[in-house]
Amino acid sequence: MSAAKVATLLETMDAESAPKHLEVSHCDAHFDVTVQLPGSSGFPDQIVAAFHDITERRNAERQKQELVSTVSHELRSPLTAIKGAMGLVLAGSAGALPERARDMVQIAHRNADRLILIINDILDLDKIADGAMVFDNAHTPLVEVIDAAVEAVAGYRQRFDVKADLVIEARDAVAFIDPNRLVQVLVNLLSNAIKFSPAGAAVTVRLQDNGAFNRISVTDRGEGIPASEQRFLFDRFVQIGTRNRAATGGTGLGLSIVQAILDKQNGHITFTSQVGVGTTFHVDLPKPDAVPDSDISKAG
Repeated sequence: MSAAKVATLLETMDAESAPKHLEVSHCDAHFDVTVQLPGSSGFPDQIVAAFHDITERRNAERQKQELVSTVSHELRSPLTAIKGAMGLVLAGSAGALPERARDMVQIAHRNADRLILIINDILDLDKIADGAMVFDNAHTPLVEVIDAAVEAVAGYRQRFDVKADLVIEARDAVAFIDPNRLVQVLVNLLSNAIKFSPAGAAVTVRLQDNGAFNRISVTDRGEGIPASEQRFLFDRFVQIGTRNRAATGGTGLGLSIVQAILDKQNGHITFTSQVGVGTTFHVDLPKPDAVPDSDISKAG
């Protein structure tokens, strides 16, 4: 994370904010930094930052990611072919199937589709890291993006029996972003919020003014994230909480993609969580007049 990103994050914090975890790189070294503003009884003009050297861990993760990426590239083509062949069989191209055989092929088809989605997530992360992902930025009404994301997870909400409550406090909010990528960010956050909320609960999506930023918040009524696990939340393949992966369908990639996209869109993500109460993720996007002209010209 650049110094500019650190400064941007600090603008959203006050003396009552919980400590924030940042990853900062300098030359070939990597540090996990815990940042906190002292309370009103402390030293209001100072910032407390604790640095933890994670260079060795990051180098090991990089080697693992390179291996996973290589394998993902090799797997995508044959998996797509397998899924296509099973789709043709289910469509009757090879003749009628016995009911039991059809059920088994449908299970295989769904799991092939899930594997392809996982592989695409991995390759998306690699594209972002390599600067190869294209962002088609435009001045975008955020209400439209929120509506599109909520509509995209309608079937998912029905599956988990969870409602979506919209609280729009800044109806005219606009951001200079790629609307499709922001929908991808919100769908990831909404999907997590839905699957970790109890049946019959509601997920709240809030759009509000936050100074130089427009803030979109997604709140669930789930189990919350233990403090000991919060620092790893945006790492790849991390599963947080006690609910198992089979029950919720998570891969541990969604939040990594969210953070990577927002980093490229001059935005950032923070969260607050209380065990037994729920979690709120905040997406802060700079208002158009806060985006440097150089960023606008590059996106155009």
